[in-house]
Amino acid sequence: MKKTFMRNEKIKLLFFYVLLFFAYTPLAGQETISSNADLAEFDLGVRELETNYVGFPTSVTEQTRDQYEALKARCRQQVDKQGRKPWEALGELYAWFGDFHLRAGGYSQPYMRKVPTYEEMKEYNPTKTFRKVTDHTFLIRFPSCMGDDPTQEWVQQSIDAYLASGCENLIIDIRGNGGGTDDIFNPYEKLLYDRKGYVDGVEIRNTPAHIAEMAEIELDWLQQVVETMKKSQDEFVAMTPRQVAIAYDTIFPRPHQAALIIDGQVASAGEQMVLNLRSCSQRTTIYGRDNTKGCLDYSNCRGVNLPQSGITLYIPMTRSCRLPDRGIDQTGIAPDVRIPLPLPETLTDNVDEWTRWVTKELEKKIN
Repeated sequence: MKKTFMRNEKIKLLFFYVLLFFAYTPLAGQETISSNADLAEFDLGVRELETNYVGFPTSVTEQTRDQYEALKARCRQQVDKQGRKPWEALGELYAWFGDFHLRAGGYSQPYMRKVPTYEEMKEYNPTKTFRKVTDHTFLIRFPSCMGDDPTQEWVQQSIDAYLASGCENLIIDIRGNGGGTDDIFNPYEKLLYDRKGYVDGVEIRNTPAHIAEMAEIELDWLQQVVETMKKSQDEFVAMTPRQVAIAYDTIFPRPHQAALIIDGQVASAGEQMVLNLRSCSQRTTIYGRDNTKGCLDYSNCRGVNLPQSGITLYIPMTRSCRLPDRGIDQTGIAPDVRIPLPLPETLTDNVDEWTRWVTKELEKKIN
C-alpha cells in the first residue's frame, strides 16, 4: 500500500520528521546483543550516514576527513573491544555533524551543542491559548506545528477569535515550538501576509534509498522528482525551485502590527514559520531574547531501524538552497528586537512578563 503525504500547496516544502523527540524507551534484548551483532549495527549506521545523509558530502571534506575518520575509528574500536553499545557510538558520531535532525535515537543529544532549555524557570510548558491582553492587543500562543495539539481547527478558531476581538495588534507566541509541518501555520501566514515573499527551496541527495522512499508517496509532482532522480547522474536533485514564492490574493486589513515571540527552543518548522513571515509580512516584528535553535538546513528524515536493538536512526534526505552561504543551523535565527528582560517565572497558557512587554511596545505605536 502506498503512503499518502500532506503538502503545502503554496510552497511544496516537505517536513516528515521535524519535531525533535530525544526521549528514549529501552527495548528488550539490547543488553544481550553479541559483539558481532553490535559491530554489524554500528557498521550499518555508518553506511547509512555516508551513503544517504544529505550533509555528508559537504561536511566531510579534504580539510575535515581525517578528523571524521579518526572519530569513526575510535567509536568502532570502542564497540568492538570495550563493550560500548553501537547506538551510543553512533550517537556521538552523528553529533559530529552538528545537525539536530541527524540522530541515533536519543543518543546524539548529549554530544550536540548546547541550546537554552529554560530549566531555571519555575515552569516552562508553553501551552496553546488565545485571548485579549488589552483592548488593543490580542495574544495567540502557538507552541507546536505537529497538528495534534493545537489542531488545524484550533488554529482557525484562534484567528476567528482575533478578528472578532477588534484588536489592532496581534502577538503570536511560538516559544517552545519545536516543529511539525508547515501546513498548520499557513493560516497565520495568510493572515499576516502583506507583500510577496520568497523562501529557499530544497534539493535531495540522489541515492537508491531515497528514490525508494519517495516512490512510496502518492503525489504527482513528487513522482516527477523520482523520475528525475532515476535518470540523473547528479548527486543532488532539485525538489523545488531554488526560490519559492509566497503569494496570496488577499491582504487582511488587520492586524495593523504583529509580533512573533521566539526562543531557543523554536526549531525546524517553527523556524520555517519565522523565515516565511519575515519574508512576506512587513508588519510583523520578531521579538525574543535568544536565537532560535538552528535546526532547518537539513530536513526530511528517513527513519532506519537498527535490526537488533530496534533503535531508529534519523537520516535527513534534503538540504536547503540557503547552503552553503546562508545556513542557520550553527547560529539559529536572530530576533529583530531583543527582549531586555529576564526569563519569566512561568510560561504555560498565562500572559507572562514578555507578552506584556511586547504589548507595550506595540501600543506605543498606536496613533
